Amino acid sequence: MRRLNAADDDEAATRNDSTDVSTALAQQSTVVDLPIAAVYKQWVDFESFPTFLPAVREVTRTSDVYSRWTLSLGRLSRHFVAEIVEQLPEERLAWRTIEGDVWFSGAAVFEAVDKEHTRVSLTVDWQPTTAVERAADTLGMADRTVRAALRAFKDFIESTGGPSGRSRIKLVSSDG
Repeated sequence: MRRLNAADDDEAATRNDSTDVSTALAQQSTVVDLPIAAVYKQWVDFESFPTFLPAVREVTRTSDVYSRWTLSLGRLSRHFVAEIVEQLPEERLAWRTIEGDVWFSGAAVFEAVDKEHTRVSLTVDWQPTTAVERAADTLGMADRTVRAALRAFKDFIESTGGPSGRSRIKLVSSDG
């Protein structure tokens, strides 16, 4: 498990140092018809995200906690580096961007509904910086995007019957 410390908070505050920083919050959840271990293992397989999320063009793991992402939204391409800031296997995964075109943080929480069903709750807090992003936020696009991402994840893992097994992300034990 890795948690943010005071130095991390100072870095984030410096990166976002502005008197008028507004953030947008999107929260959605879904129930996946698979056990929690399978759902969590697929979630941490970031490199599989382009398979089921059309806007995600490429994800490359660069270490156990860092990954480089490329998104394509119409003619617009966005790049960023994400850092895992907390990992509690089969319970919670939290991340934030540390460089790039997009600034956001997020968390996925996994809860066993029963032995064969898992609730995935996704929260994304992002910083719209352009007029288009602010307009999209006003129109509720963040919630719709998060809902669509969860639906695509659910459809993908349920159609394959379990995790793809391609993840090279090291699962950190809850003991540290």
